[in-house]
Amino acid sequence: GLRPPANPLVTLKIVAEGPDMADKWIAETCGPGDVVVTADLPLADRCLKAGAKVIQHNGEVLDDRNIGPRLATRDLMADLRAANPFMQGGGAGFSKADRSHFLQNLDRLLQMALRAQP
Repeated sequence: GLRPPANPLVTLKIVAEGPDMADKWIAETCGPGDVVVTADLPLADRCLKAGAKVIQHNGEVLDDRNIGPRLATRDLMADLRAANPFMQGGGAGFSKADRSHFLQNLDRLLQMALRAQP
């Protein structure tokens, strides 16, 4: 079962069943002053359009300048994988450098988000 978070700054939100319903809720409720951590590029794009800051788990900050090319590459790779079922994929493991990069950029984005709040 799910346990409610003990931290008063964390809330548990249960959304309706269905594909991408959690993503839909996140994209509809985030905005300026929020930081979203996701590797889901379509969700990242929607959050950026809503005014939120977006960071991936490896510390890469997504913004209006780099989300378009990232989405195009994602779509191209999906097409290539569909055309070649033997194409193997997979990302590199999560390193200490990735963790450090993530923490540094997360701190920077949180500071920016705090300044953006009304």
